[in-house]
Amino acid sequence: MRKFIMTTAVCFWAMSQMMAQNISGKIVDAKGEPLAFANVVLLNRQDSTFVNGAVSGENGCFSIDSSCSVGILKVTSVGYKTIFKDCKGENVGVIKMEEDSKMLDEVVIKSSLPKTVLKNGGMMTTIVGSVLEKAGTMEHLLDRIPNVSAQNGNIKVFGRGEPIIYINGRQMRDRSELDRLSSDNIKSVEVISNPGARYAASTKAVIRITTKKIQGDGFGFDA
Repeated sequence: MRKFIMTTAVCFWAMSQMMAQNISGKIVDAKGEPLAFANVVLLNRQDSTFVNGAVSGENGCFSIDSSCSVGILKVTSVGYKTIFKDCKGENVGVIKMEEDSKMLDEVVIKSSLPKTVLKNGGMMTTIVGSVLEKAGTMEHLLDRIPNVSAQNGNIKVFGRGEPIIYINGRQMRDRSELDRLSSDNIKSVEVISNPGARYAASTKAVIRITTKKIQGDGFGFDA
């Protein structure tokens, strides 16, 4: 009987550990209003590498499918200061973002911040006319796009892994195609985390990049 009780207790403990794998919280602005499309990335405590991530919804809430014990949360949103928060529990509560006054001074008006809208099972971020035109390299730009992490040559879509990248409607075959682009020539970036039958069954995520003008002979526009 005693052995049965101990075995049952161990099973319940294991189940509770399996269930407590989601990190949740809420992102708000300086006024306490929900902040949508903020990137919340879980970094490894040892080497700051990407573990997993999520983007806040319109209500500011987010949920990361990972254990909190492995690292540190990095919260970013264009126009706000980056926040690093030690992950100590599954519910991290409310995280308040502070406006980046230096960036806002350069932008002058808030309308110059990038606009992200939900579209066809993904997110479309308009780059042209926004402060992200000055991001520089495509890696720097993509790392500021909602639902995307781009570090040290590794591009990930939160919860989906490495995406297939399209540039002006054509699939990228070589990383050099992306490296040749710069943020000041990008019109928009669409991140599709749930590709449909339009893509191969093995495709987990898609990033579609549209430039202001055609870049070389190897690119064309989607019909």
